[in-house]
Amino acid sequence: MIKTFTTMVRTAADNTPASRNRVVDAWRVVALMFVVLGHWLSASIWVRPDGSILAGNTLEWFPAAEHLTWVFQVMPIFFLAGGFANAAALSGSPPDANTWTTLRARRLFTPVVPLVVVWVVLVLLLRNAVPNDVLHAGTLSATLPLWFIGVYLVMVALAPLTFEWWRRTGWISVAILAVAALSVDVLRFGANVDDVGWINYLFVWGFVHQLGFAWFDRDRIGVDIPPVMGAIATVVGLGALIATTGMGWYPVSMVTIPGGGMSNMTPPTFANGFLAIAQAGIIIGTMKFARDFVTRRMVWRFVVGVSVAMMTLYLWHLTSLSLLGAAGIFIADGWLFSFEPGTAVWWWMRIPFIVILAVITIGLAAVFLPFETAIYRGPSSRNVVRWVGGIVLAITSAGGMALAGLVNKDATLNWWIVGVTITAAAALSAWPTFIRRRPVSLDEVRPQTDEERRGLR
Repeated sequence: MIKTFTTMVRTAADNTPASRNRVVDAWRVVALMFVVLGHWLSASIWVRPDGSILAGNTLEWFPAAEHLTWVFQVMPIFFLAGGFANAAALSGSPPDANTWTTLRARRLFTPVVPLVVVWVVLVLLLRNAVPNDVLHAGTLSATLPLWFIGVYLVMVALAPLTFEWWRRTGWISVAILAVAALSVDVLRFGANVDDVGWINYLFVWGFVHQLGFAWFDRDRIGVDIPPVMGAIATVVGLGALIATTGMGWYPVSMVTIPGGGMSNMTPPTFANGFLAIAQAGIIIGTMKFARDFVTRRMVWRFVVGVSVAMMTLYLWHLTSLSLLGAAGIFIADGWLFSFEPGTAVWWWMRIPFIVILAVITIGLAAVFLPFETAIYRGPSSRNVVRWVGGIVLAITSAGGMALAGLVNKDATLNWWIVGVTITAAAALSAWPTFIRRRPVSLDEVRPQTDEERRGLR
C-alpha cells in the first residue's frame, strides 16, 4: 500500500507540467495543515481528580488566545483556491454542466460515504457501553468538517453561472457579493434579524470564491500582481478586521466557541471576508518566494502527496480526535487527560497528544484513501431530476450532519441523514471503483485548462 502510494505520488509529481501554478496546490496543503493542527490544539479534555469530565475548546480556558484564531482560520484560502480551480476547469473546454458538476460532486462526496457508514456502525455498537453525551459529542465532532463539503458543493453547483457572471461583470460581481454579505450582517446585528445570517453561507463564501476567479484570470495572462498590492490588501483586510472587532461589531474569535455567544462562523460574518482579503494579500506578496520554494523536488512531492489524500485527511482527522478522546477517558482512569489545562505539564502533553492523533489519522487515511483516488468516472445521468436531486441531497446530507449531527443527545441515530446520504450517493454514482488502470494524476487534484494540457500559457 505504501509503495503503491509513493509510486503514484512520484509519478504525478514528476509529470507535472511546467505551466502549472503549483502555488495554488501548496497553499491548499498549508491550509489543510493549519485546519488539522488548529482543531487538535483546540480540543481540551480534563478528567478531574473527582472523576468528572470537562470537555470543550481550549479558548474557553484561554480567552486571550482569541487573536490566534486569525492565524488558524484558513477556510478562506480553501475557497480562494477552489475558485481558482473551478475557473481553471471552466475556462477551457469543459463538458456540459451536468457532467462537470456531477464529476466534481463525486470527488467531494464519495469520501464522505465511508465516514457516515463507520460512524453509524460505531454508534450501534457503542451506544449501550458509552455515555450518551460522550457518544453525541464524539460523533458531532467527527462530522463537523462536513459543513465545508456542503457549502463548497453549493459553490461547485453554481460555478458555471458565477464564472460566467465574473466574465461579464468582473469586479462588479465581487463588490455585489461583498455588499450583500455586509447588508445581511447589518440586518442580523443591527436589526436583530438573527435567521437572515444563514444566507451569508452563500454571500460570504461566494465572495471569496469569486476572488479565486480573479486570481485565476491574472495567472492566466502570466502577469504577477505586484507584491506591493499584496501588502496593501493585507493591511486593508487586517485593518478592517481590527477596527470592526475592536468596536464590537464582530467577535474577535474566528472560530465558534461552544456557549461563546455570537459567532463569526455559524453562520459566517463578513469578518471572514476581511480575513480573506488579508490572506489573499499574503499569497500575492509571497508569490515569488512560494513559486521558487514549491518547485523543489521533495517539497513538490510532499505537496502532491498531501493533495492526493486531502479530502481523506480532512474528513478523518476529527474522527481520530473523537476516538482518542473516548479511549483516553476510559483507559488508565483517564490519565492522558488528567492534567489541568493551562499548566506546564498540560502544554507538554500536547506534543504526544498530537503525535498520537497524527498516527491514527494516517492509519485511517491509508484504509479509506481509495474512496478518494478511485472515484467512479463513468457517465453522469441524463435525467435532470436525478442530477439536480443528487447534488441537492448531497448538500442536505453534509449540512445536516454538520448542524444537526448524525446522533441526537440521547444517542439515537438521525436515520433521515443516513437515508439522504445513501440516496445522494446512489443518485450521483458516488462510489469508488477500487480498480485503477493508471496512477492518479495531479490533474485530478485540480483540473488543468486546455492551454495547460498543451503546455501553453
